[in-house]
Amino acid sequence: MSPEVAGAWIGGNIDTTAAVTAAGTIVGEQALQVATIVKVTQNALMGVVAVALTAYFAFKVERRPEARRPGLGDLWARFPKFVLGFVAASVIATWWLSTVTADAGKATIGVANDLRVWFLILAFVSIGLEFRVASLKEAGWRPVGVFAAATVVNVVLALGLAALLFSGFSVT
Repeated sequence: MSPEVAGAWIGGNIDTTAAVTAAGTIVGEQALQVATIVKVTQNALMGVVAVALTAYFAFKVERRPEARRPGLGDLWARFPKFVLGFVAASVIATWWLSTVTADAGKATIGVANDLRVWFLILAFVSIGLEFRVASLKEAGWRPVGVFAAATVVNVVLALGLAALLFSGFSVT
């Protein structure tokens, strides 16, 4: 497959931007460029998708026929607030980096990355503290099978889309 298709496939399937960058680098510069663009586009659209899913579930999936039409308060209650944190962090970082020198910006980014790592560690420790083996036994193998099937569908679908959209595409 071409480096562009490989990059699109990588960018569309790998969850973290750092892992996309690493995988794209292994394939080559052209793959890295396409993978990065695809991943950044996914990240940028995360807020739009969150709003769309919130509205869909509020108006279609979880709406009871006898209930009143959901309002803004219902949407706000269902909306994942972490999206606002991402937007705020992006706006603040962009503003800050436009007001300081490159060296000061690098130092700030280093501190922000260190904080990000610590907050992720705390989040995963918190998740781990709530984990119960008994719940896993109760669920059985079906959730594992569903996850595996969804992963295979995602990988195959993303490869198909990457081949369809990026065949003949050239990074200049």
